[in-house]
Amino acid sequence: MPCHLTLLVPGLLQPPLPLQALPSQEQPVFNLLNRFLSRAKETQFPADGFYATLFSLFGHVFEEGHIDYPIAALTRLIDMGKQADEWSLRCDPACFQADMDRVVLMGHGTLGLSEEDTQQLITVLNGHVQQDGWQIEALSTDHWYVKGTKQVQVSTTPPLAVLGKDIKDDLPKGPDGRYWRSLMNECQMLLHEMPLNLERQAKGLLPVNGLWFWGEGALPANTHCQYDAVYGNDPLVAGLAQHSGCAYERTEKIWQAIQHQQDTQLLVVIDELQSPPASPDLFYWLDGVKRFEQEIIQPLLDRLKNKTLSQVTLLTADGRSFLLTPKLLRHWWKRQVKFRSLLEEARP
Repeated sequence: MPCHLTLLVPGLLQPPLPLQALPSQEQPVFNLLNRFLSRAKETQFPADGFYATLFSLFGHVFEEGHIDYPIAALTRLIDMGKQADEWSLRCDPACFQADMDRVVLMGHGTLGLSEEDTQQLITVLNGHVQQDGWQIEALSTDHWYVKGTKQVQVSTTPPLAVLGKDIKDDLPKGPDGRYWRSLMNECQMLLHEMPLNLERQAKGLLPVNGLWFWGEGALPANTHCQYDAVYGNDPLVAGLAQHSGCAYERTEKIWQAIQHQQDTQLLVVIDELQSPPASPDLFYWLDGVKRFEQEIIQPLLDRLKNKTLSQVTLLTADGRSFLLTPKLLRHWWKRQVKFRSLLEEARP
């Protein structure tokens, strides 16, 4: 029997701005997505949001509105190359911008730091946090972690939910929230006047003037994977796969797997569409959607047509699921579903 493929694509139905913002002569056409969605069977998926959907695929179901996912422990598993059982917390380098009466998160993690720059920042920060028994370790230039011997009670927000927004309502909460909010402020003051940041700004780069704490927790228990292999380009996806004992490969290797494997369940996670710049950039998103159509949807339609695939389930991380099979693909008489209409439905 051919492969069954599940495709998780957060951000596909969440453009940063309405398409109506484009002039009429620049309005895009989505022929491949229109064809896929018109023939597919739409159903409800029992999770909403990227993290809730992703964790549910590995056997973890959270209550609606839950935001505390143990992301740090899972990405640390990949960044370290070995299991670390202790409680973990990410503290990624960040750029904040004061704007009138608010502070906006303009960037986090991937700020183009060199290893030398990273070490310089870490040295300054550790000189301050070590007095409280903490140590900041950079396992890569964009993944930083708080290391300590005690577990704290704090609730944080993933940076993707805050990027480009006022941080006021998304600062650390919980019994120990006040301490971590205070530590954020202290780190901002330490980093603000560093010569390195003045040099970065002179080059047109974002300054690293703070830390974003998030992803607290220990490795989740009872993680299991219903798939034979998982494909993605995200350390979190890799961490979930490794922790559940599932094979993991980069996304580009999926086509070879489909060609040579039979009777397998495969999961592919494509998360590039949910990571736009801090300022809403509709063209960035549109370019990503067009690449997704050409590089993913077209090959999937071809493989469904020649029955190399037995079914594709598209999850859009907003509580919806679209199932397409070779038989459904032949239903040319079905009413056409416009991708644009789904975008309009999804906007708040």
